[in-house]
Amino acid sequence: MIINYELNPPKILPNDYFSYSNLLSDIENVKNKAMILDEYINCLHFTDSVLGVPRLSSITMARIIKENNTKMKISCSVRTRDRNLTSMYQTISDSILLSIESLLILLGDQSKNDLQIHGLLKPSKVVNQFNAQEFNKSIKLNLSIPNKIRNIDTIKGKIDAKPNAFVTQSMESLEDLENIIDQIRPFDIRVIACIMVPSEKNKRSAELIGLNWNEYEKEPIEFIKNSGKIADEVLITSPNHFALATEILKELK
Repeated sequence: MIINYELNPPKILPNDYFSYSNLLSDIENVKNKAMILDEYINCLHFTDSVLGVPRLSSITMARIIKENNTKMKISCSVRTRDRNLTSMYQTISDSILLSIESLLILLGDQSKNDLQIHGLLKPSKVVNQFNAQEFNKSIKLNLSIPNKIRNIDTIKGKIDAKPNAFVTQSMESLEDLENIIDQIRPFDIRVIACIMVPSEKNKRSAELIGLNWNEYEKEPIEFIKNSGKIADEVLITSPNHFALATEILKELK
């Protein structure tokens, strides 16, 4: 089973103001987590300002980790909402030079403090253009999909973009995952199943995305193992309970 783990880079304005010393301290915390995770995972994934909360760039965080561990495989999310096409070219070039494994190109949530009004880049169109320009020969380009797909036509544009893989939103059931695999398999696109660790500390994060983990709350390890048998890879996330996540990873090893 291929196991990836998702980490959030440090917040830039954790208390509505910028503190250089606090940022350096938070970076050290992420570096320590990466060192612990290295023993148990295949690839570390850095998010990009989840829910529109400003955080250190996923690419910058990847560079910092690579300075200490050049062999560690890292993937990154990239929000198109915050970028124009020129900055997307810069981001993908920087990623290739850093030997980043893959980029998850997504729109991203709007920030409550967003002052910009502009046209938004559609992730599927970005991936389609980058593939046409052969960036995919140097880096894997992925797209996100819902955790439930009732009609394959709803993601036709993403399928036509021919990404390397689809990364699901946090899964709720094996039945939903099996249904996704059945519908995606004919298109020869890999599926990475995202799974949030069920924990009281993660409950608020689950509520924010409307996640119901009733099916696997009592046996998360079995759920992850079965998901790994169904999907090509799993991506484990635990936004606010790292200690429990590491215990689960130890059991999965």
